[in-house]
Amino acid sequence: MRQILFRIPLPGSEHALTIYGYGAMLCIGFLLAILLAARRAKRLGQSPDVIYNVALFCFFGGLIGARLFYVIQYGEHFRSPLDFLKIWEGGLTFYGGFLLAIVAAIGYLRFAKQPILYWLDIIAPSVALGEAFGRLGCFLNGCCYGDVCPAGSGASWATFAWPAGTIPWQHYADQYLATLSLSAAAGGGATDGALTGSLLAVWHAPAIYPAQLLSFLNGLLLFLLLVAMFRHKRRHGQILFMFMLLYGVSRFLLEWLRADEARVYLLGLPTLLESLGYTQAAARLPLLTISQNVAIGMVVGSVIVLALLERSTRPELQAEYAPAPAVEAPPVSKKAKRRKDKS
Repeated sequence: MRQILFRIPLPGSEHALTIYGYGAMLCIGFLLAILLAARRAKRLGQSPDVIYNVALFCFFGGLIGARLFYVIQYGEHFRSPLDFLKIWEGGLTFYGGFLLAIVAAIGYLRFAKQPILYWLDIIAPSVALGEAFGRLGCFLNGCCYGDVCPAGSGASWATFAWPAGTIPWQHYADQYLATLSLSAAAGGGATDGALTGSLLAVWHAPAIYPAQLLSFLNGLLLFLLLVAMFRHKRRHGQILFMFMLLYGVSRFLLEWLRADEARVYLLGLPTLLESLGYTQAAARLPLLTISQNVAIGMVVGSVIVLALLERSTRPELQAEYAPAPAVEAPPVSKKAKRRKDKS
């Protein structure tokens, strides 16, 4: 609940460098993810340089993918092309960033002639940790907020009300104004200064689920679980696709506690059923968010790939297989260097 962490005054200028909570958490998570993956590679006798190179490609691929996926979902919120660049204000999606980062990593590993699944298994636990810190950034920014906790549900101890002016507060305040037939277009909405003061006197923000903190704990638990599973894997690729499986399941469940994403039909099935004449069956299908739809595809795909990996007998997929580490040139002695210079 702190979009701006602090400001650093610039010497000789009236301006200051603003450090945003969302961006700071993304940077911390990304750096920790790189360091832990590099450490894991070194323990396996591999060069951490491969991790550093992959991280560079994943950074740009993930950033572009995360922003593009968000723009596709919420394109109506962007008034000018410059809004696309304001990532420090939030507006990144994990799925878009993860998928394009994987594509970028595969592209580099193929170019470097490195075993793809071997290295992606090393990276996968760090992705879960980076996701956890990203959710802390969401909490500081106020995005990815939770839904209203029903009264008497027994979960009120885990809820809280956001302060006035924050993103969740504005969302639920605008909903309240809508019930009074006051639209944001006509009256400025909850962001209008005069209305904010009046609202605080007659309306209290509802208690909502701490969706961001629950997602943080989910990412942290996935990280610890994947680290433990890494020591007992039987095939290369199992850690990556186990992460995709577990994240898909947990994300599907966590989406029920969120309120920032519109719910749409299940995987386009209503359109198919209606074309076949099953109109009533199509109407009974549940409404799911886009993230839940993606989670279903991720879970199904991961289960299939994990089953194929378990049955595979290819030598390069067995856990015992490891690529030959990069051979470093031995240090040149002073005598050898003098002989080389003379020749």
